[in-house]
Amino acid sequence: MQKRQVIAENIRRLITRRIKLGEFSSIEHFASSTGVPKSLLSRILNLKADPKLSSLDKIALALEVPVEDLLREKAK
Repeated sequence: MQKRQVIAENIRRLITRRIKLGEFSSIEHFASSTGVPKSLLSRILNLKADPKLSSLDKIALALEVPVEDLLREKAK
């Protein structure tokens, strides 16, 4: 699996979990809390952009996980 896809799947999974827990009302709400533009987050999730480390750091901080968790491929 490509790294871009791994990152997108991890971010999507973690955001969805936080939305279900009521911590964020939507992806837009999440994006505004990170300081990462919604358009960039959308491009990352749709495999149209490779995120910079600074963006991954902001996303990981908002999700309260280490950046490594966004990069790690899930065990099968």
